[in-house]
Amino acid sequence: MSNQQVRVASLLLQENFGDLVESVGSYLLKHGVTPMTDIIKNTGLKRNQVRKSLCVLIQHQLIKWHHYRGVNKRYTFTVDNMLLRVRFPRYIRTAKVLYGDAGELIIEDLLQHGMSLMSQCLCRVSERLEAAGVQNARMEDIVQEQFLALAEGHFVQRVEPPNTELVTISYLDQRARGGSTVRVRQRFELPPAVTEAMAASSRKRKRTENGARGEEPSAKKTRGSSETLEETVGDEEMAADSGFLWYVNFDQFHQYFRNQGIVSAVAEKMDETAACVMRTILSHSANLQEERSLCSAGSSELLLSQITESLPERPHVTSEELDQYLKVLVDDEPNFLRKAGVSGGGTYSVDFRHTAELLCKATIESIVRERFGSKCFRIFRLLVLKKILEQKQVADHAMIPSREAKELLYTLLAENFVTLQEIPRTPDYAPSRTFYLFSVNLPYLSRMVLERCFKAMGNLIAKRIAETKENKSVIASVCLSVCVHADEQIKFFTSNGH
Repeated sequence: MSNQQVRVASLLLQENFGDLVESVGSYLLKHGVTPMTDIIKNTGLKRNQVRKSLCVLIQHQLIKWHHYRGVNKRYTFTVDNMLLRVRFPRYIRTAKVLYGDAGELIIEDLLQHGMSLMSQCLCRVSERLEAAGVQNARMEDIVQEQFLALAEGHFVQRVEPPNTELVTISYLDQRARGGSTVRVRQRFELPPAVTEAMAASSRKRKRTENGARGEEPSAKKTRGSSETLEETVGDEEMAADSGFLWYVNFDQFHQYFRNQGIVSAVAEKMDETAACVMRTILSHSANLQEERSLCSAGSSELLLSQITESLPERPHVTSEELDQYLKVLVDDEPNFLRKAGVSGGGTYSVDFRHTAELLCKATIESIVRERFGSKCFRIFRLLVLKKILEQKQVADHAMIPSREAKELLYTLLAENFVTLQEIPRTPDYAPSRTFYLFSVNLPYLSRMVLERCFKAMGNLIAKRIAETKENKSVIASVCLSVCVHADEQIKFFTSNGH
């Protein structure tokens, strides 16, 4: 946890939850594991204010708590979960692309509330869709189906009880103890009582709607029947759903983003057909995994027959073309696939660590090219390929004059994009008798670029907060004029019978 991460987290706390919650969160950020008594004593807030702030942070999974010596609770702030809030728009957009408007509103509602009962989430989403003018007799069933689809895709999951052992033991330990596969699967499945209540509610809804169509032609009776229907259905689902909270599974979104990055890299390197083959391998291997971990080194191994059966009809790929594409993906740089064995065509898997390094290297190379120009980009790629080179070797291999190569190298060195290692031939470290070797440290560069991104993000958030406070009256007047203009348009269309 760096200073820039703490700064961004504090600014996001203030922007999303206000000054009161920000003061409690910032104290936990600075002091680590802390009991509530210390927070009250050092922040100057009342006990009730601190308790409510902690409840808000726990609701949004921003702090973790544990018992200390079985009596006192101690709290720890999770910076990573706070920094994920800048990705919320991307999560919502992804849900819209994959699951439509209902899926978008479900993810948005869960992100807004942190954790929620499924019945309450479905009720809020249905009301928002109806308020937006979406008319559908099966609105609640559609929203329910999309929620189940999100759970089946592992984009939402149930909250584990506080006393569960699942958070304290690893996945391998669970497999060793037995029954872990069921525990993992249960996180994405509805409890049996909720499933039965939903089925009964769906049957009641259909019977009531059929009766309303045949017996109540008037609008007044229809409204009354719909209110009775909502009360009957809602009460049963609320009772069965009590105690089962759901939240957004961020890891699944990150795995989707990672897979999309791999597919885009394959499409850029080869063509769309190769990208289709890679997409098929990634999706099918994910379906075979019980525990989808973002930190896994590789995907599940697939037989050639499994890949052939899973390919979509379009674009049509013959078996000979598939063999050629797989061979190129395995043998040629940047080696997106790994092959093991030869029987049955062999098994194929994706090396996630290797592909992550490739994507990271491509990102850093694009930064070098945009910031320092094509010649620095050439030198940087040369050092990445050759690992270690002297200044004269860099100038010769990059085909750049020696003086210009020296200037470019030291420009990159000043910005910490390359590293310099001195190897003396004599103990006196005389420059004439010392080798100066240039190299690229990609792990260090990745952390440096990430820190600069956090710094830029913090500056942007601070600037936005300052501009909003300074121009508060202007923003209020603009919002008021927009509301007045909207009211005038509504009155105009109403008066003209539209």
